[in-house]
Amino acid sequence: MDGTTVTFLRREDMLVLDFTFSNISRSGTAGAVVLGPSTPGTAGTITAHFPPQSALEESTSLAAASTGTKRVRYSGESTVALRVPPGTSVPFTAGGLLSWAALQAAQAGTVLECVWGLFFGPASAHLVWRHVTAPVTGSSGATGIWHTRIAPASAPPHEGGPVGLVGVAPPRGWQPFPSSLSAPHRQQIHNATGARPVTANGVVLSALGANADLAGDWKDFPALGITGYRHRSAGGRDIVVQVDEHGFLLPFGFPVQVTTRTERRLDLGLVQSIRLTVLKPEITYEGVATLPNGGRAFPFSRVRVDQPIDTEISIGTPLERVGYWVHSADAPATALPFALSADDRRGHRVHFTAPLVFIRGDFAYGGLSGPLTTYENITKNLPLPATGRLELAPDDGTTAEKSTVDIAELRIGAEPSQATSAQLMAAGRLAAHPRLLSVGARIPALDALAPPPTATSVSAAVPPAVTGTVHQLKLYDKYVTNGLAAARQVYASLPQVADFAPPPAASGAVAALGLPVSGLSAATGLVGGKLDTVAAGQFDPAAYFTPPASPGDLPTRLLGVIDLTQLIEPGPIGAGDGTSTPKIITTVEHQQGTLKPPTAVRTEMSWRPQIKATSIGPLTTTRSDSLDIKSTSIARFDGSPPTVEVRGELRDFKLSFAGILSIEFRRMAFTGRPGTTPDLDVKIGNVGFDGDLRFLDKLREYLPSPANGPRINVDLQGVEVGYGLAVPTVGAGVFLLQNLVLSITVRLPFDGTPVRTTFGVSSRDHPFLVTVSLLGGGGFFSLTVESGEVTTLEAQLEFGAAAALDLGVASGSVSITAGVYLKLDHGASLLEGFLRAVGALDVLGIISVSVEFYLSLKSTSVPKNPANPSGPKRTEIVGTARVTVRVRVAFFSQSVSMSMERRFGGGGDPSYSDAFPTQNAWSKRCAAFAALEDAS
Repeated sequence: MDGTTVTFLRREDMLVLDFTFSNISRSGTAGAVVLGPSTPGTAGTITAHFPPQSALEESTSLAAASTGTKRVRYSGESTVALRVPPGTSVPFTAGGLLSWAALQAAQAGTVLECVWGLFFGPASAHLVWRHVTAPVTGSSGATGIWHTRIAPASAPPHEGGPVGLVGVAPPRGWQPFPSSLSAPHRQQIHNATGARPVTANGVVLSALGANADLAGDWKDFPALGITGYRHRSAGGRDIVVQVDEHGFLLPFGFPVQVTTRTERRLDLGLVQSIRLTVLKPEITYEGVATLPNGGRAFPFSRVRVDQPIDTEISIGTPLERVGYWVHSADAPATALPFALSADDRRGHRVHFTAPLVFIRGDFAYGGLSGPLTTYENITKNLPLPATGRLELAPDDGTTAEKSTVDIAELRIGAEPSQATSAQLMAAGRLAAHPRLLSVGARIPALDALAPPPTATSVSAAVPPAVTGTVHQLKLYDKYVTNGLAAARQVYASLPQVADFAPPPAASGAVAALGLPVSGLSAATGLVGGKLDTVAAGQFDPAAYFTPPASPGDLPTRLLGVIDLTQLIEPGPIGAGDGTSTPKIITTVEHQQGTLKPPTAVRTEMSWRPQIKATSIGPLTTTRSDSLDIKSTSIARFDGSPPTVEVRGELRDFKLSFAGILSIEFRRMAFTGRPGTTPDLDVKIGNVGFDGDLRFLDKLREYLPSPANGPRINVDLQGVEVGYGLAVPTVGAGVFLLQNLVLSITVRLPFDGTPVRTTFGVSSRDHPFLVTVSLLGGGGFFSLTVESGEVTTLEAQLEFGAAAALDLGVASGSVSITAGVYLKLDHGASLLEGFLRAVGALDVLGIISVSVEFYLSLKSTSVPKNPANPSGPKRTEIVGTARVTVRVRVAFFSQSVSMSMERRFGGGGDPSYSDAFPTQNAWSKRCAAFAALEDAS
């Protein structure tokens, strides 16, 4: 009979079975055929094959429940194996094949898919299958459906009873639509039966499907993700299915229970709800769960779930195969925001919201490295809104808060635990620790000069200190690994460098300290340059203060010309007291105690660096301790403007301007405030000309009067230093020289624009005068240079001669004057000249005649194209001549004038771009010519 299939169909009671045989042979004669083992001494097996006993039926969440058609997929067949002992025979009849009580139930070969996708078999061979062999018809004439019931061998007749079932084949790992059980549920149930069998309080097989009442309890097996299982079905269709799972919420490790319950409703079919319950809403990190590196990667000591504690959820995006993102039940496509609060080691509380990931209990105690990497790749770009104050780098040796910031957002990742799986399982902790990937915080030192918040934003619930520009901070790796001391107090880095360059006007236009902030230090506050260099204990001013990238950028300067990046001596970073690197510390001021809302943010910078005794550009220094700078800024929250005060002192230095004027300073102390002219306390030593004008100092020794100056004027835009040398009137016979003044003025802007130097000989208002007998004249000269280029040149020279004759009866006079004026201003030019000749004759006062000739030349700019006044310009010289004759006889007078004007110069021929402003104009010109013929 091996390899033979016998089909048994009985319509009266809907019996449908297929029988297959192993080591079974048929013997006997017609009417008395029996089945027995083929091999003597070896048992045979008869296997009954049942049609599908269960169905996979589509389920919906309550929020998406509908009365529409649901999808269904049937299971495969179920089999019951019966052992035929040696020496035993079974009649080859309908009654004989159904007389299972005389046979032994076999574990091997019995596969029951009474739950779709799960393949159960009996955990013990001490069981029986009970059923009738013939149809049973009641008094009403109805015939019952044939069915068989599994029961313990010791159970009374006609009763079932608890039977242990275990998984005998891998469950189905895929399903086409959601149903009562998911693929992970089936896998967990299958795995859990290896620890403790499922209890079958009743399993009935029939042609219409199985009736099942299954229960599993694995609460005392922490290594399993599933803790409970309840399944009731009738006719192969689920009625109530419930799965209880334990796990943890990543990244904080809150232990939770997730209950998935599916119920059949007459109007809606299978409706599923998933409920998450936080078993321990507050968690600390102690003992086995102690954070690595002393907790420096996660500065919180306690985290709490405020809400929800018990809520309906939906399953979101899987995190590999270990869990899934928890989504909202009402909005399945949206992550459920958990409201959380966390306390740092100082007791500061931070409130924030975060989506969390459910990690199944069977994956919770190890092997999470890959999933945690996937998790951090997501959360590093997932800012969590937050409010409160956080101390990023607590120092156990002091009560002072040197690393506390006001935060606006958090980015939190997770790293594997170093504890063993057994330790974690015993303690009930997740094999992962939270860590702070970055924090979005307001750095008051950078925002001190920004517009303050309005007064209405001040409240005790949300401190106004959280307003302002949010900067991303990342805990410095060397601090996390080795602590503050090893990192030279540097505890945080800025992935995006922030510019700390207050406008010069904020400090009274005295100091321009451009610091690209790359990190934070508990000792010095803001840190610039490479953090690894600072952490190694070295200070490099060229890296700390980045030079300007372009001429328009604001460098790190003092008084507009002193470049601090070249002046400061590199060397050890010091103790963080401002003697080497700037110390920039920010404190939050409260009114009447720290429990009151903050009123202002105070930022103080102090710096007493060691400087080089050298010459750099215009500056020459002689002492290493001659610079001291202190800045204090206060940003208030009452809406008033911020206040900034910069105090500094530079001693024993010399400034040389344009190589022609030098001033020795014994001391220069300054105090700058926004909106006001800085106060300067200057003590000056020697002042004199330098370079090519050094001879003027020698000349000064022979002058009877001292030189004028120096003059120092300070305003919001810069410092102006002037020095003048007045030459007294010089007379020698017919020669006379008057009003000759040699002067030099240097303008030092505070806004980074070039230094402007002006050299002058007298001035327009007070020109020098030269007289030689009948000839005389005067003029002035001014030259302005910026960055080595002449930007303005202005000069004027006038001269003339005059003569007169008086004979008593008649008198006459004649005079000739001429002059020229030239001005060049940033490329624009102006040239003017004139000639004037006048002659007059008077006879006895009765008759007078005068003749005047006037000639002027003037350069002017006119449009190249008169039709386009705003277009390109060209220069023309305009000449004007005028002759005027006046005659007076007694009481009669007459005046006649004749004039003419001529224009010349300027290059009248148009350029190519003037003639052909567009491609179309050139194309038209080319088209006007005949095409060239090929000479070949």
